Amino acid sequence: MRIEWGDVGGLTGGATGIAALIVSLMGNRKAREANRIARGGNELAAGANELSHEANRIALGANELATEANRLAQHQDQRDTERHDVRWEGDWTGPGQYVLSRRGDDVALDVVARVVVDDEEASERVARVEAGGSITLDFPRARRTFLREQREHRETETGYAPSLAIPVLPNPMRFRMHAIEEWVQWKTELGAPKEHAQEHRLATLGDLE
Repeated sequence: MRIEWGDVGGLTGGATGIAALIVSLMGNRKAREANRIARGGNELAAGANELSHEANRIALGANELATEANRLAQHQDQRDTERHDVRWEGDWTGPGQYVLSRRGDDVALDVVARVVVDDEEASERVARVEAGGSITLDFPRARRTFLREQREHRETETGYAPSLAIPVLPNPMRFRMHAIEEWVQWKTELGAPKEHAQEHRLATLGDLE
């Protein structure tokens, strides 16, 4: 049988072309796969960088919180050991006028004062009360009661009531049947809260003399 070398050459060339095509397709697929892997690697790297930045932000935030906690702890220590000399004394200075006098050397800030006389209440807010300062509260009902009791006290001293012309027996305790409650809340210069609370039983509404 005679071999037609031209046909063989054609077949060989065709097979070679097919093989080249297959190799080319496989190369393209591998290239795409490599690109995909590379993109995935880039995405992983970008994600790792973002996580790293986030970790740094969290670390900075933690440091800031730790610094603030230390500052608050130091401030609390200073407040706990702060020297603060403030005292309050209450008394009547006139009919229906009750005064809370500030004693001591230090300042009182954000002061809230409340006094209850029997069932009558008065309150006052003052931003700052220096040493030697005071807060005056007005009690209209107590004023009327005091003026009546003062008149009755004078009648007791004379021994009779002029309006009734009858004897009046002395009973000094009748004018000491009042209750006075003092409450003051304030802050020190470092912000430490302080409170004064005192109750007076068997009190008068002022000087009856």
